[in-house]
Amino acid sequence: MTTGLLVVAGCGASGLETGAGTVEQETASAFLTTTETDWHQQVDAEPNKNVRPSARCYYVTGADGKQSLGTMACGPLRRLGTAERQVWDVIRLETTGSDKPGFKVPDDEQWKKSQLRPDSSAFWRPDDKQADGDADALAAPPAPAAQSGLATVTDKSEKLALKPATGKLVVPDGTLTLKGIATPDTIGSGVDVKAPASGEKFIAAEFTTSPTIDPLTDRPAFIGSTGTAATKWAVKVGSEQRPIEAISDDPEATNAARTLVVSVPKDASDVTLTATSGSVVQKLSLTTGERTTPDVAAAYYRTSLSADLNKSFPKTIRNVGQYFKSSYQLSLQKAALTPWDPTRGWAPAGKAWVRIQLSSQLNWTDILYKTTWAPPFLTATADGAAIPAVQSKHSDTVIAIPVPAATKTVQLSAKNELSFSATDPGAIPTSGTVTFPPLTATANFH
Repeated sequence: MTTGLLVVAGCGASGLETGAGTVEQETASAFLTTTETDWHQQVDAEPNKNVRPSARCYYVTGADGKQSLGTMACGPLRRLGTAERQVWDVIRLETTGSDKPGFKVPDDEQWKKSQLRPDSSAFWRPDDKQADGDADALAAPPAPAAQSGLATVTDKSEKLALKPATGKLVVPDGTLTLKGIATPDTIGSGVDVKAPASGEKFIAAEFTTSPTIDPLTDRPAFIGSTGTAATKWAVKVGSEQRPIEAISDDPEATNAARTLVVSVPKDASDVTLTATSGSVVQKLSLTTGERTTPDVAAAYYRTSLSADLNKSFPKTIRNVGQYFKSSYQLSLQKAALTPWDPTRGWAPAGKAWVRIQLSSQLNWTDILYKTTWAPPFLTATADGAAIPAVQSKHSDTVIAIPVPAATKTVQLSAKNELSFSATDPGAIPTSGTVTFPPLTATANFH
């Protein structure tokens, strides 16, 4: 704990007492003038400081004001980023001579800047000038102004009075989730602290990012994608778009908390984080923390996006005549509801993809016959309404069908009718059709 400033009238005509004897007042005055000049030359040009017009240097003495403590203190001067009461620059002194002691600054000694005044001490000058009674309480200098129109993302921790927010934006190459939003008076800390530019205010948002997981594969959705390019992120202030880098280029990276800081006009009411992926634009308000495009990519924000189907039939043999021999097995494994597919890109507006994971194996006497499956292979209903069939093949491993984005129940039906025709004139029979068991499954989403 630092004591209050002790003021003494002086050390008398004999000067200042030291362990090596008394430094006469005239000698002490000359050294003080030289050191004070040196201090002013160092600090007067410093930016971002608050200095009293009465700032000067003092010998630091014990509480009785008679005995030098071997230091000199100059101030008060409060630098940007320093704590309260750290307003004194202090330098160590050595006593010189023996018959007529004096002072010197030790070789290579450096000023200790922005120090607290030593406990149980007093200040003394040969001219009896005194430090202001409130010198230690000198206010911090005003923070310099940030760049007008600032929009930046930093990994540095900010001390923010956050209003909790949990809004998020989900795109194929990453998910951004808010932790909180704030309107701080300043940003940064220490010498890096900044105030808003004239006529502007800060809006800050703390967030985390993570890969967007494909509910069909349980892997990052964008890995191996041939679809939409990486998302472009920006802050929209009125009609102005300010690009930012919100998510790492590495789609598998999970980032710790990051901070977005935007400087906007004081009367700005429309400040929005936007994520543009191809033709799909999603928005998140930085003033409310809520997503403002609830009907865009809506399936990403549902709680249950996948369903295990586990429907299959085992290897089934169908032989016809003397030479056509065939077998087929089919499994409908899993279904997922997503607005984006790695191969097909975004679903049409108002739609989502039902993506079905399946496996199959067909064997036939291919040296004698060619085969053709009767279309359509896989058909669906969404909440009881028939969905137009999509082009698909029995050999596909994933089939995507567009359905209304709000769909809760999808019923799937696989038709397995195979036609064959001979490629060898000696084949018996020359053509025909075989039918394998149909397969149905139901996927429920919430």
